[in-house]
Formats: sequence, C-alpha cells, structure tokens
Amino acid sequence: MIPSSKQPEINLYIQESFRDMADKDYIAARIAYRYGLAYPFLWLALQAIEKYLKAILLYNGRTSKNIKKSGHSILDAFDKVCEISDVPFDFPKNIRPFIEYLDEQGTNRYFEYPYYTFGKELLFLDRTVWHIRRYCFYLRGTLHNPGGEPIDLFPLNLKKIQHPKTLEYPNRYRIPGSGFLEEMMGKRTEIRQQLVWKNFYYGTYRKSVIKGYRLRRVAGNPTHFRHPDIFPELDKIVKFSKPLREYFRKRGVI
Repeated sequence: MIPSSKQPEINLYIQESFRDMADKDYIAARIAYRYGLAYPFLWLALQAIEKYLKAILLYNGRTSKNIKKSGHSILDAFDKVCEISDVPFDFPKNIRPFIEYLDEQGTNRYFEYPYYTFGKELLFLDRTVWHIRRYCFYLRGTLHNPGGEPIDLFPLNLKKIQHPKTLEYPNRYRIPGSGFLEEMMGKRTEIRQQLVWKNFYYGTYRKSVIKGYRLRRVAGNPTHFRHPDIFPELDKIVKFSKPLREYFRKRGVI
C-alpha cells in the first residue's frame, strides 16, 4: 500500500466521519440497551460496527463503496476487512455469529420483519467493538530516530494490538493518537458512565465479573405479519423493501 501525499488529511477525515461517529453510535446503542430500547439498540449497534469496519477498509487504502445490500451489509464489510492480506487480524471466531445476527436484525429499520433479542447482545456488542476497533487507525507510516533513520510503524502497531497484555487487560488499550472513546474515558461525565456500565472492555479497571446484569429478551411481530391480508393495501402506500415484497409474493399475498 502506497500512502497518499494527503494521508494525514485523509486519516483525519476517516477518524472524524467514521471512527468517531461509530464511537458515538456505540455509546448510544449501550444507552438504548440499558433502558430497554431493544429495537433502537439493534440499529445503532449495526451502525457502529458498519462504520468501524468501513474505517478499517479506508485506513488500509480500500474502498468502502462496494459493500453489498446498498451499503448496509456488515457481514460483507467484515469479510472484506478480513481479505486485507498484509494485516493478520486475530478476531475471535465468536464475533462473526453476532455480526450475522446484527446483519439480519439491525437492518430492520421500519419493523418490516419480526425481531428478537436473546439477552446477551450488549456483552456481544462490547466484545465485537473492542476487537474490531483496536485495528481502527492508520497502522502504517514511519517515524525517524534521532539519527534520521526511518522506523516502520506497521510491525510495531501490530505487536501492540496483538500483545498478550493487550488481550489480558483490554481496558488499558488506547488507540494511537486517541479517539472519541479515549477522550470520554478521561472525563467524569454521564457519557463516560454509560460507556463503562457493565462493560468488560472499557473502564478504569479490568472486570472479571459483572454483577446485576439483566438479560433483556424481547421479540416483536409486525402487524402485516399478524394480519397478512392488509399487506396489499399497505403496499400501495408504503415503500417496502424488495425482499419483503418477494416474501409476500411467494406466499400469494400480492
């Protein structure tokens, strides 16, 4: 990958328009979950993961424009990130099923399909965000030592990201140059409180046990699934997604 002559400005754009926005979506998702708003939680969680993944693509000189499903398939974005051949990502295998779950449930913005939560989504979101976000900065670049010799930052950054101590004490890890989450961690604010609440990965100290975690199992079935006979009338006045219209077409409703 050959850096652009405008790489510092490009990196600033990626940080402000993707990573910082993802940080804010992530905190907003945690707030929604904490107060029992499962449906907004799913959408905000998907938005956060999508922006982190697109930021990684952009930081590594890849495009974020060819993601499937009109740009909202985080599973496709995750696969494209994993295809970056010179970065040995060490994502845990168990984050992919959660990404698949969000890809299915989080895109349901207008309650077109039934949705459900099984209770541990916040724990899975925290784990997924932390493991993805630690790669969410410009890994490459060079510095010069006092003698003027260049130092390649790429292997040094990878070593820090994947160091056993980083994985053992995730709450101590900080993205180089800091970011919105790091900024919030340094302040005594309500936002910080919402970030660290029941969070194994962000906080002043490493948590091995979380007490009083409430499993929020929620499910919803939209009206047109409970009363499919109204769908033809709704279809005249509401712009439904193509997959949903195909679902009802196959069942002879329209």
